[in-house]
Amino acid sequence: MIIGFLGTGVITEAIIRGLYDVAGYDDTILVSERSATRSAQLAHDYRKVRVVCDNRSLAEQSDWIMVSVLPEQVRDVLKELDYRPDQKIISLAAGVSLEQLRTWAAPATDIVRVIPMPPIEHGLGPVALCPPDAGAETLFEKIGTCVAVSDEAQFNLFGAASALMADFFDQVADVTTWMSGKGMDLTTAARYTTALYHALSDLTVRQPVEELHMMSAACQTPGGLNAQFLARRTQSGASRSLTEGLEDILARLESAAD
Repeated sequence: MIIGFLGTGVITEAIIRGLYDVAGYDDTILVSERSATRSAQLAHDYRKVRVVCDNRSLAEQSDWIMVSVLPEQVRDVLKELDYRPDQKIISLAAGVSLEQLRTWAAPATDIVRVIPMPPIEHGLGPVALCPPDAGAETLFEKIGTCVAVSDEAQFNLFGAASALMADFFDQVADVTTWMSGKGMDLTTAARYTTALYHALSDLTVRQPVEELHMMSAACQTPGGLNAQFLARRTQSGASRSLTEGLEDILARLESAAD
């Protein structure tokens, strides 16, 4: 099977490196020349990656086409290509609906939306899919945790939650910078902070789903440090701003699909 990527950005690179380095993938992958430096590096690093200069040629040679261009570019990129009914189209573009994709990629009908996250380069993190698709799930499960839904409205919830990534990284950086500003060696501060966030995230994965909402209370004692910090954050509106931020992203995704 030949997979072709229209667009060679950060997520494309993460998928390809995850497939070859983590999953032991051994089939051919085609990449477009968009981001010439990145595509050339991938072709250098992996013997079965080939750079194809023309999108039409890439589409003709591919069994699966991964659409990895910016959302505002999807329509123009897809409409200039010819498709076979047996091709699978997998779109990574946020806010571009299945209905739009089916219109622009006809006569192909096997169309899936996915939201991969950068850690899949290392075989970690969620990959949201809509609709459920056995072939796509088999592929992405090799480099992440597949979570599939049939309802695009629910899929948009995954899209909104994925926007937490920059905020998470900012938290880690801010805590590290705060400790360093108090006189701690930066490397020491970073080692502690990254290990802390890693360990806390790992605990959530191990926790039974029905008990996730209890984890915060379980680590608070009356008058304790965790209780004090959470109360301060709640008072400052941190919890409210989280929900409001998610609602804003969800509204943006829903309006884009409309």
